[in-house]
Amino acid sequence: MLKQNLLLIIVIGLISMLSFSSSYTAPTYDSINFTLCSGYTAPTYDSINFTLGESEACDTCTCVGLNNAWEADMSDYCIINDDCYLGTGKLSFINSGNFTVAAIINTSDLGDPGNDSIIWVNSGGVINAN
Repeated sequence: MLKQNLLLIIVIGLISMLSFSSSYTAPTYDSINFTLCSGYTAPTYDSINFTLGESEACDTCTCVGLNNAWEADMSDYCIINDDCYLGTGKLSFINSGNFTVAAIINTSDLGDPGNDSIIWVNSGGVINAN
């Protein structure tokens, strides 16, 4: 019993020597606007938590959504299976490779894929550039 009481006193003594601070207040922002990949601008929030790893590459094969510019990397060899409505957003291309469309893409402007690159339009695939 003496050993247990002595151990308890030592533990309590060690805990009392530790300093705990609960005064940290996270910074607050009225708005946050940051740009990730290919011109995508994230929505704004009162508070936001996110993690981006340094080795993570941007996904250039996913539609960026209405009224956003989509810059597809041809070297990603994208295959687009889901319809994409860019509205006033432009679909442009970088690097060499190919881009396969098997869905409907509506865009206000279609960029030139450049030399050594091909845009394949499969059955069911349509690109409407207005």
